[in-house]
Amino acid sequence: MNCPHCGSNKVHKDGVRERKSGKVVQEFECQNISCNKYFSVKIQDALLEEVRGNRVEPGDILRYNFDKPIRLHGATDIHHGAVEHNWKLFDKFIETVHEDPDARWFMNGDNIELIPPNYKISQRGQAMEPDEQQLTFFKRIEKIADKCLFIRGGNHDYIRSVNLLGFDVSMALADRMGVPYFELPGYMQLNVQGRDWNIVSMHGKSGGQNGDLELNKLASTYSQGDVYFAGHNHQLYCKPIDSLIIHKGEERLHRRWYVRGGSFLNYADYARYSAYPIVRAGWITMELTKDKIKAWTNYHEV
Repeated sequence: MNCPHCGSNKVHKDGVRERKSGKVVQEFECQNISCNKYFSVKIQDALLEEVRGNRVEPGDILRYNFDKPIRLHGATDIHHGAVEHNWKLFDKFIETVHEDPDARWFMNGDNIELIPPNYKISQRGQAMEPDEQQLTFFKRIEKIADKCLFIRGGNHDYIRSVNLLGFDVSMALADRMGVPYFELPGYMQLNVQGRDWNIVSMHGKSGGQNGDLELNKLASTYSQGDVYFAGHNHQLYCKPIDSLIIHKGEERLHRRWYVRGGSFLNYADYARYSAYPIVRAGWITMELTKDKIKAWTNYHEV
């Protein structure tokens, strides 16, 4: 909520009032010392603003500051609730994040399997009902929720739920966890010991065998990234992309990372039916210090 008088977002709730007209409003006081004015909005508008305030809008930069190195784990294509979900591997992910005080993580889409009734494919691919998937998934990740930097949905959870229901299950999960909802591709800027690192991420859309092509598109649109991260196609790899730049009048090596984030699925029946390549289940970890980024795979052989 922003003050309509000065535009500051430093505002304080000052109680709910009922006007003589019967209209219920939320009162606010601006905390900007050069303003300190009061204003009110309809209670329903205040509630909507509070919910939407947790959303990373297109063009926004999601920022975090850290005073020491961190290890950032990307969890994409978890597919909790799928018959072929690798329960043991994702439990290992949860414990890895939970036990490391310097670990942070994010969810990059297809977090649950979500095959609704009357959908174009059979529900046989899921081990539990969609509502049970949402509820049990939160129970599993609850103990690492405070380390989650953002949540994004994918074609399974975000696209299916919005198209069929007009209800975004990924946004609901982000609201329940109290973390930002990063619906569309964009920048996350992490300041580590005074050094800014730009992480560009998207769920992904292409199922092409060459995963770099989609990362190339991402890099051409968001040209200031240090890491380009995508999921969707279940490929698991990270590799440095080096180029030469001019820094303080001298030629210098500039390193960026291309990452396809893997999945937490075993070899599913739909993949067998289509003779898709067998890929390793797993996730990518990125270690960020003030000097450099290192990345590596954590995997389980199919």
